[in-house]
Amino acid sequence: MADPYASKARRARLRLAGIGAATVVALVVGGVVALTAFDDHSQPSQSDAKPSRSPSAGPSASSSSGKQFTPATAARIPLLRPAKSANGIGTGFEHSSLGATSAAVSYWEDLDLLDDVIARKQWTAIAAEDYPQTVDEGVSEVRKVREGVGLPPSGGTPDGVTFSTNVKAALTRSLDSSGDVVVVWMVYDRFAAIRGKGADESPLRDEVTYLVLKWQADDWKVTTDPSYAKKLTGPHAYDPDSPYAFMDGWREVADG
Repeated sequence: MADPYASKARRARLRLAGIGAATVVALVVGGVVALTAFDDHSQPSQSDAKPSRSPSAGPSASSSSGKQFTPATAARIPLLRPAKSANGIGTGFEHSSLGATSAAVSYWEDLDLLDDVIARKQWTAIAAEDYPQTVDEGVSEVRKVREGVGLPPSGGTPDGVTFSTNVKAALTRSLDSSGDVVVVWMVYDRFAAIRGKGADESPLRDEVTYLVLKWQADDWKVTTDPSYAKKLTGPHAYDPDSPYAFMDGWREVADG
């Protein structure tokens, strides 16, 4: 499996050489390395993945009243909250497209990025039971980030380091005729901070990733089963001001 993080981790080491470990962690999580687990299959090209606020007008995406819609002007996705929690992550989403979208956004925003012990517990709670490799793959990505910034492969988050992920837009598509297997594409920002050093000066912005979810055990579960990855095709580039993006299915999320 190709490693989509290697070049970014290498740049991180070169750019941040000589800086204290905790500071490195904060900067890498927020501004250099994107922990976009499982997005190396069928993703858009680099030029297609980055949002743009270009003023150019595309063809009309109109309602019956003739109003042109874009992700920025259309109604936002009213995300559902998890009904319960397990192993430190929200679970319990309804069996619907909105439930799947809400689950993906909630998972992506709440997954731990640096503590591999917590990450394993979280992935165990949200991974599909029929493809347990998903748990190991999720934990492996956390360890790659740790090693990429000179930390031991296993351990907790350095004291004083905090980070947050904010999903701004999502697009959900079914991967089977039943609607019980879906892919949720997401556009997100990621920020980091370290106590005493202020906010992240170079946060990740407008990153694109996806999660494949299937309805299982009365909840939406994440799977990295390659049989589903083969069905993926990348969406058109997300642009908040583009009718093309709206017609493709991109929508902003209510709390993004």
